[in-house]
Amino acid sequence: MSFSSGVPAKGASGKNPGSDFRSTVLDPIPRIATLWGVLGLAAYALARTLAYARMRPLSIDEVLTQAVCRQASLPAIWKALSQGADGQPPFFYLIERSTAWVILNEHIGYRLLPALGFLCTLILVYVFVKTQNGAVPALVCASLLLMTPLFTIYAAEARPYSPLTACIAIALVCYQRTPALPWVGALFLSLFVACSIHYYAVFVLCPFFLAELAVVYESKKVRFWVWLALLAALVPLGIYWPLLMQIKQHWGPHFFAPVSSRALPLMYAWYLGVAPAWAMALVGAAFVAVLTTLSPMASQRSDPKGSPVASGANRVLVLGLIVLPIVGFAAARFAHTAIVNRYFLPAILGIVVAAGDVLSRLKPKGLVGAAMFVLLAVGVQELGFWTSPRHRVVPAEQVGSLANFAEAVHHEDLPIVVSGVDAYLECWHYAPPVLRQRIMALVDPAKAATYTGLDTDQVTLGLRSFEPVAVRDFAPFAADHPVFLLYSTGSVLDWWPARLADDGHRLQLLATHGREAMFLVELKPPVPN
Repeated sequence: MSFSSGVPAKGASGKNPGSDFRSTVLDPIPRIATLWGVLGLAAYALARTLAYARMRPLSIDEVLTQAVCRQASLPAIWKALSQGADGQPPFFYLIERSTAWVILNEHIGYRLLPALGFLCTLILVYVFVKTQNGAVPALVCASLLLMTPLFTIYAAEARPYSPLTACIAIALVCYQRTPALPWVGALFLSLFVACSIHYYAVFVLCPFFLAELAVVYESKKVRFWVWLALLAALVPLGIYWPLLMQIKQHWGPHFFAPVSSRALPLMYAWYLGVAPAWAMALVGAAFVAVLTTLSPMASQRSDPKGSPVASGANRVLVLGLIVLPIVGFAAARFAHTAIVNRYFLPAILGIVVAAGDVLSRLKPKGLVGAAMFVLLAVGVQELGFWTSPRHRVVPAEQVGSLANFAEAVHHEDLPIVVSGVDAYLECWHYAPPVLRQRIMALVDPAKAATYTGLDTDQVTLGLRSFEPVAVRDFAPFAADHPVFLLYSTGSVLDWWPARLADDGHRLQLLATHGREAMFLVELKPPVPN
């Protein structure tokens, strides 16, 4: 088995061997057309993402992002995070608020960085696959990204997952061009930023270390500057370690649901938008497609048609990205903690890039057919987006149901408890001043963990120390308000109706609409000591 340590070798003419072959056979569509195609995809992706960002209300996670970004200085951000207000590294909030300062519309300003992150990812996937497999497979692989959560969700969400994936895409292209020192420097910067905006980026470094070990194994040489770049990228984790431990201690042991045996299939299914069984089959096929290029026979011979064999180290890197969720799953089991699907979104890059290996083996007609199939699928998806009314939610109407309930049931003198911290923060963010003064959230971390298995009440407790949210502990609130209104949304975190009913308090249903309901709650008198 023979691994090359950089870009494919060049011939005397300065061109990659087999480049003419790709232009005439593997790429039945002219390369200039694929370039215009990827630029068109990028322009559409940016326009669609910004349109979606403008329509979409801020989620609870984005409200937390905004709250931390509004802190006056880096020490203030650090303090808010240490109290459990949110769970990302401080650097993420510094770069997030830089775009929010430029664009005053909060739905665009806070989401511009993720939108640009996806744009960067799309173009760099094209560049990476084009180097290894040709222009047409690269265009198809870039198109596949539009059918993943990277585009449909996180390109328009003010969280670090899209910028993180963009950093890994940059690192992929840079690693493909090592050991040239400018590319090694860019590799370090991209991975350093990745570890600076998300703690779990440390797992994404594992495939790069594996790839470099493959170089050492085959060449019997250590590329000092590449190893230094990879190791130095871990520095942010050391800087943030005390903060990370404070966050973990503040949130408690149940912040996320524990890892189950079904986590991996469901994770891959969510990435690919298919059933778990199909997802595992497709991931297995992608893994095998890349693995076969690493077999001794595959790497010791030239392609019969003259196409160069891509760097073996790059293939190991792609394999490492494909199995990234498995690494995270094993680490979570070992540390008795939990993982969330979105933490390992860069695994999508490995799956999509692996598709380039499959596409490059197709005959010209098959390649064109695959391209048309993918573009048709993207077209149908996007037609559904633009014609579906659920994507036309006006952010200001996020609190509309609560306002209608409050007006319909009267009881203007009673406070309104919004059940579930997620619903409360979203309602609090969009509520008009009069309604905001009436709504509040109740927290009881021990009971929340019992009813939901989560410690999400801890986030709200951390937030109230620096944001004007009306968050009350249940015991003192009950002493002051034996009668109040309870707004229930039916979400996963909506546990107060069940808890109050179990404790024997009286709940009278006043109004309902779908899963939402408004109750009049009368607390039973406390038992005398």
